[in-house]
Amino acid sequence: MRQNMLLESLEQCCGGVHSLRTQVNKPSQGTCQQCLPSLESACSKQAEQVNARLQKGLLELREEEAQKESRLNATLQQLLHSSHEGNARLKLLEEASGLRVMASGAADSRVGHQPTQRPGGLGAAFSLGVKPFPSGLKEQEVTSPLDMASMEKALVAIATELQKVHLQLSRVIEQAGTSRKNRGDT
Repeated sequence: MRQNMLLESLEQCCGGVHSLRTQVNKPSQGTCQQCLPSLESACSKQAEQVNARLQKGLLELREEEAQKESRLNATLQQLLHSSHEGNARLKLLEEASGLRVMASGAADSRVGHQPTQRPGGLGAAFSLGVKPFPSGLKEQEVTSPLDMASMEKALVAIATELQKVHLQLSRVIEQAGTSRKNRGDT
């Protein structure tokens, strides 16, 4: 009997829950249909805002990339210019040292300069009428200490310029590598 009473009260509760559920579902179905257009409009507004922010961000990234590219191009132009200047200086230095050697050679021929004979050298062979055999060694012009000092200064200046160019090239290569990584290029 007790079980019957429990079953009966359970059925009443289930019936009450079922009627309560139907009562709750009726207004909510109507309200959901009314809320749907407002939810759609709110979502579309948010999507438009996000799209506008994305477009703005892309535009900023493109502008930043263009600025970086122009800075890299300017740096490369500077490097190219300094490289040309270094080459021109080196050419002038080579021409100047070549002119000094030719000028000293011309002065020696005017004076009638004969190279100093080494003991046991070819001087005795010439006096005996023997033809000398050609050796791989050539006479080298000895420059004065002033010329050596100026040449050394010029070479140090060129080496310094080349180190600067090398450093600038390293920076440009490093910047190009990081910009490729940022863009996703590998």
